[in-house]
Amino acid sequence: MRYLFVLATALLLVKCAGPIKEFYPDSYFIEDHIYENKTIRFSLTFRRNWEIGTDPNKMERGIQKEVRRYQKIGVELLFAGTTTDGLHGVSAVAANLNASTQEYAETIRRLNKDYITADSGLVDMLIKDKPVVKWKYCKLGLQYIEFFFTIDTYNVRVAFWSEPNIFDRFLPVYISIISSLECLY
Repeated sequence: MRYLFVLATALLLVKCAGPIKEFYPDSYFIEDHIYENKTIRFSLTFRRNWEIGTDPNKMERGIQKEVRRYQKIGVELLFAGTTTDGLHGVSAVAANLNASTQEYAETIRRLNKDYITADSGLVDMLIKDKPVVKWKYCKLGLQYIEFFFTIDTYNVRVAFWSEPNIFDRFLPVYISIISSLECLY
């Protein structure tokens, strides 16, 4: 009986949590495979086999919990997705930190250092004359590549990941997607 009461209370609390409000509303246009954020003013073009979600209220509960945790520290999950076969993942977060791209990347790298098993270091690059920092590493059995960039006062972080045995073959795909970065001014 007590178990049922605790369960009912927990369900009620979950229901009362309310919808997650987005700081930086965005869209993913399925027909064109384009992610667009008019608030931060950028877009990315994906390939046809990516499924991208931008509304945290429609994401799995585990992701929603992460979204709420992020929002408490002023970070917003912009989008999350996978390829249709589930072998590759992508996510992007943004924060209005007004930090340099290098400073933001170094902070994220430092915060994750205890979980990293291999680290290529931070590498500066240009995408359409936009300074971007690239970071490749292994964490919890997966291979990652992240791209950091700054638009106005917004710091953005886009991460791709997969199993290490297929990562290098798909690295050109991740680079192609981040290379589609358009700043919407």
